[in-house]
Amino acid sequence: MKRLLLFIILLFFVFVGYSQNTVKISVEPQEASIYIDNNFAGYGFAEFKKPRGRKVVVIRIECSEYNTILTKYYGTDRRKSISFTMQQDGLYRASAASGIVNKYFTVLIDPQYYTIDSNGHVDVSKAWKLLHQILLNYFNEIASTDYDGGYVQTIWQYKHFTLSDKQIRNRVTIRDISTPSRVAFQIKVDSEIASAYEAKHGEFEAIDRIPKEFEGIIQELQTRIGKVSSL
Repeated sequence: MKRLLLFIILLFFVFVGYSQNTVKISVEPQEASIYIDNNFAGYGFAEFKKPRGRKVVVIRIECSEYNTILTKYYGTDRRKSISFTMQQDGLYRASAASGIVNKYFTVLIDPQYYTIDSNGHVDVSKAWKLLHQILLNYFNEIASTDYDGGYVQTIWQYKHFTLSDKQIRNRVTIRDISTPSRVAFQIKVDSEIASAYEAKHGEFEAIDRIPKEFEGIIQELQTRIGKVSSL
């Protein structure tokens, strides 16, 4: 009986000692990944052993669509628990998901914007003019336009975001694929992401998001010139 009592007392002091030397971390959102000294420690909640003296524990918290938190916990810190609320990345607040970017979609031209003569020649000059008007409402400049070749492309337009270390660039490319039996344009809205700090051309990668102010261009290209068709 005495041995059991001593064992229980020993366990109690071990538990108290462990509790006193353990620091708890809680994070919102709860799906955030917590890393202690580059080792994964948990989602939304984690514990680590309090460092001694001048030693330091490095804490990194990551979550998709949120800004990463990187901080340190020093041995002289008296806190037994730490809580963090992550800040949503400004890019995700100012952009929208899109399943249509970075690939061509086809728009059948409304008959009021083209003619076909007796020889089967398709004239899309009215649609071409309207197309440029729409593009210039969203882009400062057309980089390349060739009516005879049936090709137009805007410049890259860059957007930086508040509270974000990322930037998005967008451009529109359009090809005239008209035939007497099917008068249509193929349209692609490119959307790419990179670091906001001195990103070079090759560092951009495709992203399935688009700045909210560009959402309207897809709808306009689909509805003002014609109706969207299959890809």
